[in-house]
Amino acid sequence: MGAFPDILVDPYLVCLPRECEGAEQLDHFVDNLLAWSALFQREGISVYFPQTCLDALIDENQYPYGHELKQMAARFGATHVADDFVCRLAQWVLDRTPTLEERCSIHIVIFDEDSCRVEPEIYVKRLAARIGWGFKHGLAVVACFEHNAGERSGFLLASARSSSEDAFPDQDVQIHAHIEEVDSPEGLERWAGLLPLDVDHSLPVAFSRESVLEHLGSLRLWGNAEAPQQARDAIDARLEERLAGGTGDREAVADFRFGEGFLNSARGHAFGSRSDLAMNLIDSCSRILLGVPKNPMEALREDERPTSRQRQRADGALAWRTHLTKYGPGFRLMFWRLPDGTIEFANVGTKFELEIL
Repeated sequence: MGAFPDILVDPYLVCLPRECEGAEQLDHFVDNLLAWSALFQREGISVYFPQTCLDALIDENQYPYGHELKQMAARFGATHVADDFVCRLAQWVLDRTPTLEERCSIHIVIFDEDSCRVEPEIYVKRLAARIGWGFKHGLAVVACFEHNAGERSGFLLASARSSSEDAFPDQDVQIHAHIEEVDSPEGLERWAGLLPLDVDHSLPVAFSRESVLEHLGSLRLWGNAEAPQQARDAIDARLEERLAGGTGDREAVADFRFGEGFLNSARGHAFGSRSDLAMNLIDSCSRILLGVPKNPMEALREDERPTSRQRQRADGALAWRTHLTKYGPGFRLMFWRLPDGTIEFANVGTKFELEIL
């Protein structure tokens, strides 16, 4: 199983602001949608949209956008808005299969309207009436699905803040409802024994890719050091933790990449399987990028003589190394610093190794 949970898309992300009052509000809509695009389209990420919300979007004339987005952008002089790309992205999100209902094998949940409430209310109130009801139904589907499974299945709501920040006190959304019937092609006898059912369910919310990484944590993202993108996510998450704690300056964070042998060498020395070593490596990488290394950085020279030249590649990159552990094998991290300041993490080795990949 991958590190990422199943992602439920908040319909707010794809609702074109019909009563738009200016370019700033339009930019807010576009920025929210674009900010999620890279994560939504990554391989191995499961993204779901409720069928009830899609039906409601069409009924409420919130989708498709047609020429409305282009006309809105022209009206406010927002020439920077790439309307064609935004429309394609919204279509991609809405056309993905399976839908949430298919994923959960629950077609319809019938709940007592008076008993149903979503907290904070803004998640529903900022949507048109039918879309808001569809969103409540989607949350009820997840609540019933996880209740039936007997454990958390790992759904996460991808959303965006709107209006006052005070309206989103916590990064959770809750649904409370009295469930009367469930239309499901699976487990009919089990549902018959469970209903009627009162659900009191919370779902974690992420307002950006960065908050997804924060929710998952560095070690879960790192996994067994098998996938470059997950390793990058793990280091990014640790960077955010360090910056939030007051270490380093965001403007000075270096770009980075991995050499071809980096993850193989990490796994070969148990920096994939041992959580203590993995966290050491993740943290060391993040601190190098912040310019506040955990241990001193030493020039990796052509031989062991302290007067020998520092190794340099044909592209001008200079070789460096730093301690990861000082006891036992004494592991070190080797990396290149390119002329433009980019860090290329090359390989992990023992203190007796002088090789940099």
